[in-house]
Amino acid sequence: MRIEEGTASCGSGHVLQSDGIVEALKKLEGDLNGILSEREEVVRAVVLSLLSGEHLYLVGPPGTGKSLLIRLAAERFSGLSYYERLLHMESDRASLSSSPLSPVGIADGSLVFLDEVLRAPKSLLLTLLGFMNERIWHDPAPRPAALLSLFAASNTHPSQGDHLEAFFDRFALRSLVEPVRRFGSFVDLLESAPVTTASKEGEGGFSPEDFRRLQRHVLPRVPLASGVFEALWDLRYRLGREGIALSDRRWKMVLKILRAVALYEGAAEVAPSHISGLLPVLWTYPPEIRTIRRILAGTL
Repeated sequence: MRIEEGTASCGSGHVLQSDGIVEALKKLEGDLNGILSEREEVVRAVVLSLLSGEHLYLVGPPGTGKSLLIRLAAERFSGLSYYERLLHMESDRASLSSSPLSPVGIADGSLVFLDEVLRAPKSLLLTLLGFMNERIWHDPAPRPAALLSLFAASNTHPSQGDHLEAFFDRFALRSLVEPVRRFGSFVDLLESAPVTTASKEGEGGFSPEDFRRLQRHVLPRVPLASGVFEALWDLRYRLGREGIALSDRRWKMVLKILRAVALYEGAAEVAPSHISGLLPVLWTYPPEIRTIRRILAGTL
């Protein structure tokens, strides 16, 4: 069975156009990689977050372009409302209902970006669990939120002593953003003009419901090739031998991201080879990244 990028039917009778969104995301990926050096992995994580409707956490030192990357991605989709907020130790739920950086409140943002997220009080971050999971915002009465994907950035990574496992586990995707390492990228960085947002015309034409229909009705229909479950079971065993354990909820996220990878690459089905693209959904602490890279290389 091949997943046609053109159409797919759902029970409500809608004809889902997935090819336009996928092609727009491919264009976004190519453009961002042309603007930002050595950001291929994090750009792909942004794309998968938008495609799957899952959340993405970015961690890295100041000045590595985390905020710029999210803003550049968000501005390409003019049909999606964007909310941005810089958090600090005095942030509370009331302050999230509006933002000097956005024309809408957090409940109205399809794409939400919380910068310096770990500077916020832990109590505030834990109250965001329902917002991220159920897309419900309490202000103070509960109301549906427009949220498709939430992006968060921080200069530091939570430790086990922070007791933020429940909050952090809601991010299906995580990316470590480091300074450029190659000489050519360093030269390009020094010689290039400053990158600003609003420099590209938005894609437009895609509403939040277009994304939701794709996520609810197209992604679940991407079939699994023979051997995928066995490959995931083997991956779970190999990770466990290295002391890396994923929650049951995260393994369900793994399968969802696998389907997103296959759809994005235009594959007929999820194949065991797609497991190589799972790094952003597998690590919890940065020191695990090198081990997981080795394990993924050994599963192919």
